[in-house]
Amino acid sequence: MRTTLFSILALGAVLAPSFASADTVSDRSAAVSLCRSQVAQQAGVDLVSVRLTNVRAVLRNVRVDLSVRGSQHVRCDVTRGQDGALQVASITPPIQTASAQ
Repeated sequence: MRTTLFSILALGAVLAPSFASADTVSDRSAAVSLCRSQVAQQAGVDLVSVRLTNVRAVLRNVRVDLSVRGSQHVRCDVTRGQDGALQVASITPPIQTASAQ
């Protein structure tokens, strides 16, 4: 019984960092930078025109809410790929360059 309990605790200690990997400050900061640059590029605006409104980390995903020139609100979901690098999973609603001008 005791060895089983220790085995479960050891397994939990090994698996816990992989499940909570998106909860670090560096992952959130990298996700914000990635989303801001993608949204600015798609909207055809300067990076300073894309402002952060909210960021949340849930398990391996980071959700970033942005405002493009104060008139268009965009949600960007970032996930960690199989190679470990952060990548944009989706940007909703699709960027409309006409509304950003």
